[in-house]
Amino acid sequence: MTKQKKYVFRIISLALLFLSLVFYYSYAANWTISLEITGKGVRHGTPNNVNLWILSTSTIDQEFSWQFDDYFWVEDMEWYITGYYTTIQCDGVYGSAWNKIIWIYLKAGDTHPTLLQWLTGNVLVASGLYQYESILNPVTYIYKETDIANNWIINQYWDKPRLKIIIPAYAPPGTYSGTIVFSFYPY
Repeated sequence: MTKQKKYVFRIISLALLFLSLVFYYSYAANWTISLEITGKGVRHGTPNNVNLWILSTSTIDQEFSWQFDDYFWVEDMEWYITGYYTTIQCDGVYGSAWNKIIWIYLKAGDTHPTLLQWLTGNVLVASGLYQYESILNPVTYIYKETDIANNWIINQYWDKPRLKIIIPAYAPPGTYSGTIVFSFYPY
């Protein structure tokens, strides 16, 4: 063989060896697949702001009841056995002269939160809210106990509560406003 033919033969041999290694590793390669699933956790929310009534000053106490048009809700996407509870509170509605009305009551719209999807029965409304209860101080509202039966349960729950305000006789005229606080606490 001539020197030139040997050189071409070596180049072709090396090219074939390289191509065979590329094909071997292309088809025989091991691929690692990794996947991470993150929980959404537990979230909660409330309706938008509410404008209730226009009242006249009266010589007697006035009582007004109203049901929310939108929901207080809890979304539990953790799949854990651990529980949680929510509280609801309104420390009063305040007038322009810093006068305050404190007779604010809440009653659950239903004794069981409305199920949005999937399994039900493990998230409850506190029995104190089956009737009107003062929310001047925090009151437990929607809750889930820590229990092995709660493992692998995910869900969304909501409730449209009823609000009652008692306006005392001779309440000064003006615009009154306050804040309802809906808080979440894990066990």
